[in-house]
Amino acid sequence: MKSKIWLILFGLLVVYSQCSFKREAIGGSDEIYVLATDEMKEALQVAIDTTFSYGMRTPEFQHYFRTKWQPVESFPNMLHFKNIILLADLKKPNFGYEVIKKLLTPEKLKLVEQDSIHIFAIEDGWAKGQMVILIAGKDIDHIRRNIMEQRGWLFGKFEKKFDEVQSRYLYSQVEPVKLTKYLWKKYGWTMRIQHDYMVIKEAPQRKFVWLGRGIPYRWISVTWEDGIQTAWLTPNGLFEKRQQIGTFYGDNLTDKRFLGFNYTRLGQYDALRMYGLWYQEKETRGGPFATYAFYDKHSDRTFIIDILMYAPGEKITIMFRGVEIMAKTFTTNYTGKF
Repeated sequence: MKSKIWLILFGLLVVYSQCSFKREAIGGSDEIYVLATDEMKEALQVAIDTTFSYGMRTPEFQHYFRTKWQPVESFPNMLHFKNIILLADLKKPNFGYEVIKKLLTPEKLKLVEQDSIHIFAIEDGWAKGQMVILIAGKDIDHIRRNIMEQRGWLFGKFEKKFDEVQSRYLYSQVEPVKLTKYLWKKYGWTMRIQHDYMVIKEAPQRKFVWLGRGIPYRWISVTWEDGIQTAWLTPNGLFEKRQQIGTFYGDNLTDKRFLGFNYTRLGQYDALRMYGLWYQEKETRGGPFATYAFYDKHSDRTFIIDILMYAPGEKITIMFRGVEIMAKTFTTNYTGKF
């Protein structure tokens, strides 16, 4: 049995070292396979699943990532999946422990044993678009503590890889460059646009442009004003402004019950983000939205980018985050290419 394990590990290292063998990673971009023994799963599932408990109301709650637990021995069969976490307890020699020993240098392994470093990221190791996280510790209690301390880092690693992979998918077909250049020439701002988006409504006097596609319906609008609009950069002011923007769409209202706010990064901008649910009274429909407000020094304008979806019964999170990826390319300094 031990000789079989060593043979498998040797194969893993050969594949890992040969870039020419890499193919595009398989599996869902929102699926994270966690490989562990039964004992480690029982002890660490709460810590791992809590780390990836973030999501959005659609109106039902949907997670950004789904964790799928698998036996640690299945690692060789998972080599080409997009997102993997491998857990290893150095006090319990098993397949996961042997993999960690072979993938880490002696110096790094010593640091793990000393509890100085315990989490390692391997990007595109066995497949393109892949994120593999190795989590090791000298016992389960140390591993649990380290996971909880590094929750933000862990989530951020998979989120960044998600954006990278989805961006390649979004722009895999011919982009509507004419529309990108049209927005730039007419309004002095633009963004990378997915191939099947179109202008739904323009209101230059209101400084409002609405782009969209369907089905499922995905919409993104841009509103702006000269100078620093300080009210837009506050929660109350942004809520009131979005209520006004809702009239530009038609009968579109913001549900106060599920509002949330946070400061975040949108592409090159520090932005205030408001998120929640929108609805229409007359047609009894609605869905999730996210509204970003930020000031652009280059053009001396304050912008609001509003994203909303209508896709009842659909898995919304991947599609919605795709529109947010598009919004992250927004610029007032277009040079003819991104």
